[in-house]
Amino acid sequence: MYPTHSTSAQKVHLITTGGTIDSYYDIDACTVFPLSESPIPAYLKKYIRLDDNKLQHTPICCKDSREIDEHDLSSIYQSILTNDSRAHVITHGTFTVFDSARKLKAMLGDNNRHTVVFTGAMWPLEGFSLNDAAFNLGASIMAAKCSAPGVYVVFFGEVYDVEAMESLHA
Repeated sequence: MYPTHSTSAQKVHLITTGGTIDSYYDIDACTVFPLSESPIPAYLKKYIRLDDNKLQHTPICCKDSREIDEHDLSSIYQSILTNDSRAHVITHGTFTVFDSARKLKAMLGDNNRHTVVFTGAMWPLEGFSLNDAAFNLGASIMAAKCSAPGVYVVFFGEVYDVEAMESLHA
């Protein structure tokens, strides 16, 4: 049975903030650094066939999640409120994803009509032929289109309650 509150034609609002999913791996430094522009919209158009009729992209920043601040969260909040979609996917770094999700949940309040899904990856979307990024994006898009209004974190094929966990780095 298909959900009655969602359709396949529903537009998804993608909000990018950086994190590993939007980074490149620097071999010399042995770490990742955020890209200046997200590769995710082009990836979704090419491989998932989410064109401009099905996807709207709002770049907020390209930061390590430990650098996400109140201004960035306010920009995410305003972007959600001013967008006509009810399905939102936010890419975010893994270190503070639950903290940001809880803060956004509080900002949206008890009468939230939006489905907001935070996701990210342990490996960058580009540069690794096998990674969790593409899987997490697909799972997040599906969760945003099919879940009840609320704020969630999606990783590893699981939908997490934002109050239930502190970190993915247990």
